[in-house]
Amino acid sequence: MALKKQWYEIVAPKMFGEKVVGETLAVDSKSLLGRTVQVNIVEVSKDFSRFFVKLNFKITDVSGSTAKTKLIGHEVMSERVYRIVQRHTRRVDVIQDILTKDNVKLRIKTVFTLARRVNTALKTAARAAAYELIEKTAKQSNFEDLMQLVIKGELQQKIRHECNKIYPIANVEIRKTEVTG
Repeated sequence: MALKKQWYEIVAPKMFGEKVVGETLAVDSKSLLGRTVQVNIVEVSKDFSRFFVKLNFKITDVSGSTAKTKLIGHEVMSERVYRIVQRHTRRVDVIQDILTKDNVKLRIKTVFTLARRVNTALKTAARAAAYELIEKTAKQSNFEDLMQLVIKGELQQKIRHECNKIYPIANVEIRKTEVTG
């Protein structure tokens, strides 16, 4: 005997205007809870300049035929990271666990490139400057505001400005964020 499935609309959180971002099939609404959905930023904000950003949503509540979600992180397409790192540059990765003002635990993974191959001391100094800036910004803002800064690229510009004092930065991208707790 086949089970009757029903279509559910997946709705983005308030910070993205509660737009419908997709549909899914399920036998029971309880089976949707906890399901994750990956959506391109273009579908939510119509910002084509950041087409390489994908948002990760988790279904938290189902009422009727609509499934409400919350943002649990973002990811940058791997092709974008490959494009950033080129020959004769130095790749710097910063991976850190932070706590926002509203006590949300996040893991932020940042990648940037220094304009030329440099020694380890300059690379370490640039990494430390980026680490401090991200941590300071996270402590001063709540989760939604921090994610808006990351998604729009404003935090990346602050990192570039801060690290340019140490050595010229070619490219900066926060490649992944994820809620850890």
